[in-house]
Amino acid sequence: MQNNNPKNSTNQNNGNVRKKRRRRKQNLSLYYAAIFFLVAVVGIILSLTVFFNVKEVTVTGNSIYTNNDIILSSGIKTGDNLIRLSSSRAEKKIVSSLPYVDTATITKKFPDKVEIEVTPSKEFANIKYESGYLLISDSGKILSYSVSPKQGYPIIIGCENENFDPGKPVTIADEENEKAFYSLIETMIAEDVTEKITEIDISDRYNISIVYDDRIRVELGSLNDLSYKLRFSYMLVNEKISINKRGTLYMKGNNSNEASFVEDIPETTPPETTPDETSENGEETDVPEETTVPEETTPPEETTPETTTEATEPLPPVGIVPSV
Repeated sequence: MQNNNPKNSTNQNNGNVRKKRRRRKQNLSLYYAAIFFLVAVVGIILSLTVFFNVKEVTVTGNSIYTNNDIILSSGIKTGDNLIRLSSSRAEKKIVSSLPYVDTATITKKFPDKVEIEVTPSKEFANIKYESGYLLISDSGKILSYSVSPKQGYPIIIGCENENFDPGKPVTIADEENEKAFYSLIETMIAEDVTEKITEIDISDRYNISIVYDDRIRVELGSLNDLSYKLRFSYMLVNEKISINKRGTLYMKGNNSNEASFVEDIPETTPPETTPDETSENGEETDVPEETTVPEETTPPEETTPETTTEATEPLPPVGIVPSV
């Protein structure tokens, strides 16, 4: 039976029109997506090959090296693509190949420039190594190797370093000693207690010691309260112990305002003895003995083996060392 209802025919026609519109929109979406994908691929290819290629490399910052040396060590060349250039890899190359560069920062400046900023390494100490010495920076980087220590910098002993290659960081066989090594250096620099330090001994990480001005050995103990002990001991050595004194200063730690100083007692040398007089022919001659009046003997002075300092107020402590 044929459907002659005009309303149903109109609805059917409208449905067909909507389907055609949806199909047309889908085709247009696919078309635009294909064009966008093609443009993106072409743009990426051009960016990696034609566009954003390095034309200029500049160097900023203080350094003992020439700009050309720094650029060559980075491995960056004109014509390299900025997008494909690895900044971190180039930075590591600079720092490892140039010992007196402590840090390097590379900045890409689109469309065609690269800037390299360097900071110099600061000489800090000498490490006793086999038959010579390693000069290191304050970041623990090896700067050079020589048969004698560089004057004006402390000598670090008890550090069994595993390499001597300039540009490499100090690596110690014992992992815990390596932690103690870097912790001590960082704390000394942070507390600004490096002046006049002539020796650093980390052979026993539970009894670390430093020597001040070749005359006062400071026993710091373990790494506990290291900042406080360094700060307190430095104040005592500079302000409370006389500059003509030699000895050992023991730090008690635990944020204690107490320390003990034991002064070295100078050794006494016996008087020189005069050999018996002999005659010209080699025979001994009798020398009349002189009669001497025995001198009064005075009892030896009592020595106090240890004096204790005690702060009179909280940090910064004011210690009292009664040996001045």
